[in-house]
Amino acid sequence: MPGVRVHHLTVRNARFTVVENDRPYSQPLQCAAPEFGGCGSVHTFKTHHLNVDDTGSVIVGDKLFEKIRELLAANDFVIANEVKRPPTLGIGLGQQVAGAGAWGNIQIIHGQES
Repeated sequence: MPGVRVHHLTVRNARFTVVENDRPYSQPLQCAAPEFGGCGSVHTFKTHHLNVDDTGSVIVGDKLFEKIRELLAANDFVIANEVKRPPTLGIGLGQQVAGAGAWGNIQIIHGQES
């Protein structure tokens, strides 16, 4: 499945949340702690967590991109390019990389909602 690389104008090395306000959960959802890939917040609407890298970029699947395109634009993301073969997404904790810091220390940015 292809994807789209989007670039944020100012955010670097952060987990950015994008909320679809028209997709409520049936009950509040406690998100996992940052060190486990979440943001630690309670969500009442469908929330996507985008791990923005050190260049300000993140790859979003093409189907998800079409759903949240307007939210990305409202939160200062711009389209960089299409990615025909995005890297495989891993689930869980990655290997510790020297100088990368602890996952639990990642900056969480709650984006503007729809």
